[in-house]
Amino acid sequence: MPGLDEVLHYLTGIWLLIRHQQDGFRWLDLSWRGLRRSFWAFVWCLPALAVIWASWRLYFLGNMPEGTTAGPGFFAKMLAIDIIGWLFPLVLIAALAGPLGYARHLTTIVTASNWMAVPLAYLTAVPFAVTLIAPSAGAFAGLLLYAVFGASIILQYRIVWMCTAKQGLLAAAITALFVMPPLLVGQSLQKFFGTLPVAL
Repeated sequence: MPGLDEVLHYLTGIWLLIRHQQDGFRWLDLSWRGLRRSFWAFVWCLPALAVIWASWRLYFLGNMPEGTTAGPGFFAKMLAIDIIGWLFPLVLIAALAGPLGYARHLTTIVTASNWMAVPLAYLTAVPFAVTLIAPSAGAFAGLLLYAVFGASIILQYRIVWMCTAKQGLLAAAITALFVMPPLLVGQSLQKFFGTLPVAL
């Protein structure tokens, strides 16, 4: 598992790519080994995900009948949902790489996007942390979450644009694959696993 110094090294590259600086690629390990190691990014996201799960648990219990419980099994289900939500778009992007002609960029796209997920996870956790600290600030947290969601799409696009040699339409299509399938599949999985309040 990459240590903190190594992760910060990669995140420096991500920051440079967001700023459209080509030097950012030199900070990433774009080898096959680097691609495999980039999936450790999910582990580095776990503290942020735990905040999100804890906030969602409170929301879930607050909108369910009295006596409803949400113990360790609830968190295990949330973990499964997030793992599937992480991998599903990558499978789609890999499957379409040949037909859409970006196979040569695939390793770069996946590696950079995996590491990009780390700051995005902590950014996304902020609105959920607000609801844990100040439950009455739900409206503000909701607006903040929409802002974070919009910002994350822009940042993801900027990364993919650099990884696809600045092909705008292709970057937009791949960014949509990163965004839309997890939303659709995630909601379906929430219903399947019973982690969505019955009112929804």
